[in-house]
Amino acid sequence: MGNILRLLITPQTMNVFTRLIFATAVLLPSVVYSQQNNRIKFQVKYNIRGMVNDSLVIFINDYDQDGLRLKTDTIITSPGKELSVKANWRSKLVWAQLGGLRSRKSFSFFIENGKIDIKGDIDSLDNLSITGTPANNDQTASRRITNDIYNRIKLLRLQLKNTTEGSDEFKRVSNLINSKFDSIQAYELSYIKRRPNSMVSATYLYVKQDKLPVDELEELYNNLGPEVKKSDFGMTVKNKIKARRFVAVGNKAPEFSSTDTSGNTVRLSDFRGKYVLLEFWANWCVPCRQQSPHLIELHKKYSDKGFTILQYSIDDKTAEKKWKEAIRKDGLQWTQISDLAGFDSKVAKLYAVQPIPDNFLIDPNGVIIARGLEAKELGEKLNRLLNN
Repeated sequence: MGNILRLLITPQTMNVFTRLIFATAVLLPSVVYSQQNNRIKFQVKYNIRGMVNDSLVIFINDYDQDGLRLKTDTIITSPGKELSVKANWRSKLVWAQLGGLRSRKSFSFFIENGKIDIKGDIDSLDNLSITGTPANNDQTASRRITNDIYNRIKLLRLQLKNTTEGSDEFKRVSNLINSKFDSIQAYELSYIKRRPNSMVSATYLYVKQDKLPVDELEELYNNLGPEVKKSDFGMTVKNKIKARRFVAVGNKAPEFSSTDTSGNTVRLSDFRGKYVLLEFWANWCVPCRQQSPHLIELHKKYSDKGFTILQYSIDDKTAEKKWKEAIRKDGLQWTQISDLAGFDSKVAKLYAVQPIPDNFLIDPNGVIIARGLEAKELGEKLNRLLNN
C-alpha cells in the first residue's frame, strides 16, 4: 500500500510556498512598495468573487544568513492605501489572506516590479489567475498544467474507492495514479532545467531538495540563474546542499549540545563508544509516533549490547507540554532533547533535517554509518553490527 499513500497528495497539500491561488470579486486599488536600492514598485489589483471584506493581508518573511526566519512583516491593505517596504530582494513569494487576519482564505503570489492582477473565486483559490509580472505569469501557467493532472488524479481516486482492493482493476487504477504523479515530477524537473531564470524553478527545487540525490540537487542548483540563486528558496537549497554533504554517510557526526526534559545539557559526544540512533521527531508527527513501538523493541533488544537512542524533537516552545506528554504516552525510555525552536532549530539545520521522521545511525567512533532507516532496516543493521 506504500504507493497508495500518494493518493493523499493534492494541490492543497503541496508545500505552502508552491501553491498557486487566485481571487475575483471586488476591484481594489493598487498597493505600492519601494526599496531604497533598486527601487521596487508594484501594484496589486484583485477582483475576487465572493469577498465580504475588501482587505488583503500580506505576510512577508525574511531570513538571516543562517536561514533562520526573522520577524514577519504584516501589511494590511485597503482601497486607496499606499504602502512602502524596505527590501533586499527583487522577487519574493509572499503569503496573503483575504478578508482580514482571522480569515482562512489564503494564497501566495510573488512581489516584484510591475502590476499584479489577481482574478478568481474566493471558493476556488487553487485555481487563481495571478498575472502581470514574470514570476506570477510563470507560476500561473505552470500550475495550470499541474493542476490539470491533479484533477485527473482526483477522478481516478474516486474510481478507486469503488474498486475492490487487490483486484486487477484496483492495481490498474493505482498504477495510473502513480504514473500521473510521476508525470508531474517529470514536468517540474524539466521546468527547472528549461527555465533556470524563473523564480518558479526555485520553488520547485525547494520542494524537491530532500527527495533528490544530493549530486542531482547540486547540479540543478548550479544551473539556476544568479537572481534565482539569491532568492529565499535558492539560498535555502544552497544551505541544504552544504548541510547534506556535511552529514553524509561516512562523515563524522557534527557535535552539538541541547537540553533534556529536565533542562540538563546533553552533548552528542556524551554517547561516544556506543551505536547511537539520532532520531528527529515531533509530538504532532504521526509517522514519527508510529515508529515508537518498533524503537522500543529494538532498544530493549540491543541496549545491553552497546546501542542507544537519542531523540531530538523539533517541537516549538508552545508545544513543550505536548512533547513531554508524548514521551510519557509512548513510553520512550531513552534520552530526549530539544531546543524547542521548531524547524528553526540550529541542530535540525545542522543535520539538514526536513521532513521528519529522519534519523542517523552513528557508530562508537562518532561516524555516521546510515541515514533514514525505517524500523525493519534499522533492526537488520543492528543485527549485523551487534550479533556477530
